[in-house]
Amino acid sequence: MNLPESFKTRMQELLGDDFQAYTDSFSQEGYGQTLRVNPLKTKPADLIRRFLCKEENELAKVPWCPEGYYYRGPERLSRHPLYYGGAYYLQEPSAMAPATFLPVRPGDRVLDLCAAPGGKSVALAGKLGGQGILVSNDISASRSKALLKNLELFGAGNILVTCEAPAKLAEVWPGFFDAILVDAPCSGEGMFRKEKGMQSDWSPDQVKKYAALQKEILDRAFAMLAPGGCLLYSTCTYAPEEDEENVLYFLDKMDDLDLLPLPIWPGVEEGRPDWLTGHLRDHPDKEILKNCRRFLPHKVEGEGQFAALFHKAGNSEDQKEPAWKPETICTLTARDSRGTPKGRKTGRGRRAESGRRGRRGPEPGKPEGQTLLAALEDYTGSIRNAELAGWQSRIYVLEERAFLLPPVCPDFRRVRTLRSGLYLGDFKKGRFQPSQALAMALDPAAFPNTVVLAMEDERVERYLKGETIEVDGKDGWALICVEDYPLGWGKLSRGRLKNKYQPGWRMQ
Repeated sequence: MNLPESFKTRMQELLGDDFQAYTDSFSQEGYGQTLRVNPLKTKPADLIRRFLCKEENELAKVPWCPEGYYYRGPERLSRHPLYYGGAYYLQEPSAMAPATFLPVRPGDRVLDLCAAPGGKSVALAGKLGGQGILVSNDISASRSKALLKNLELFGAGNILVTCEAPAKLAEVWPGFFDAILVDAPCSGEGMFRKEKGMQSDWSPDQVKKYAALQKEILDRAFAMLAPGGCLLYSTCTYAPEEDEENVLYFLDKMDDLDLLPLPIWPGVEEGRPDWLTGHLRDHPDKEILKNCRRFLPHKVEGEGQFAALFHKAGNSEDQKEPAWKPETICTLTARDSRGTPKGRKTGRGRRAESGRRGRRGPEPGKPEGQTLLAALEDYTGSIRNAELAGWQSRIYVLEERAFLLPPVCPDFRRVRTLRSGLYLGDFKKGRFQPSQALAMALDPAAFPNTVVLAMEDERVERYLKGETIEVDGKDGWALICVEDYPLGWGKLSRGRLKNKYQPGWRMQ
């Protein structure tokens, strides 16, 4: 253990008699692999009984997460076929708490502001159950790609995945969201045990830098919160400057904010007003900070985490902006005389979700547009957990790529967008080619051409590696499944399946 000396000195002052137990936790045996079951595709009890739990001691509940489990069995869960089927997400147990704590109802407008790599976003998507909208944002372009993959793997379709600074989003979507999660960038002290490389980057100056950045991010987040909405602020640090002191700062700054009490479990602690520094030690309202929650690795089976839940006064339905409806639906982008796609521009001058160059697309109202809708009929009826009433009015086509917009959708034309809704596929030369994202969102029981492979079938791994396999079934596009979990597409001809599994997702 190579903890910085200044960090050890401070933690000893904060923890007192608990400091030795904290340092001892660095050398203790870990809690194994941990997973969060995907409620969009399965029920936890069904998944465990049928596939994962062979011995009674292999699984135990994560107390603060209804879908969370500790797994101590022999399986490498990141290579299990059900992982590729989106049945569960691998996530550190304390990190499951923030999305669990944020009140979300089906139909809500939800923002995950610092979302990558996606563990909290997939949990929020599960709470929405295909209704309302989830906007998942990360300022990092590379991390946003991982975020998008995880959401699509989970079968989430009522999404916008964006890559913008919080200030830009606050300018475009003021007061729009019912629920916002800010899992803020932080000094990472709570991850020192799991990610030992983070220890060498720590310094008191880093704590100050992140505390200031968190205030800026929260300012923008509060601007996007609708009256009556809730905002969950979380970090994976112990530093009171980044935790309780930021909470107190915003309670003092905003007259319309309350701090709600969060649930508590054995080992989970209340917020620590006694950790405040400087003049804040004498703050008259500091006891309200006990409504926050702290996770410490020597007291819970998990890493360090902090969470606080704000509530904004008012009634959201009175002041919230209505959802946006695009003026053109089921049309392809026009092209100039040179054949260059004119595509929708983003704030940085790059086309969002741009496809490859191709022929001029159908104009509004022409038969080609109706052909696209007819081609989608077979697929939309099989989408899980989605509000599909009037789906035809939510088809959005950019060049040759078709998307099903969420039931409630903000105007994203001024936002750098990686994904607008469920990516359905490409419409080329009068033929529809379904996407990997669509495959993951389908219910195999409702789809007309499905090939189901047993868990032990050696063809499952071969398919996931991109190989051609022999299967029985009807010629044409086939949905390939392991048990009742979709994996992807194949083009079937006379018992031979041409593999269409997305190359970037393949098992290595």
